[in-house]
Amino acid sequence: MHTLGNLVLLTHRKNSSAQNYDFTTKKKKYFTGRGKGSAFMLTSQVILEPEWTPEVIQRRQADLLEKLRTLWKL
Repeated sequence: MHTLGNLVLLTHRKNSSAQNYDFTTKKKKYFTGRGKGSAFMLTSQVILEPEWTPEVIQRRQADLLEKLRTLWKL
């Protein structure tokens, strides 16, 4: 649960509105209403996921770590 792959960047308002709802409801809260979408590209990628499964989180974790390795030249 507490991994880079499971985190998304949100404004305080969006985070508060999403609470502990299921994934489908969270996506609606994140990407509809006032301030539709997200200013953060990494968060915007979440809308493409039909489900939020351990496999999705693991894939995101690997992708994000690879991006950091490349960016930081590790």
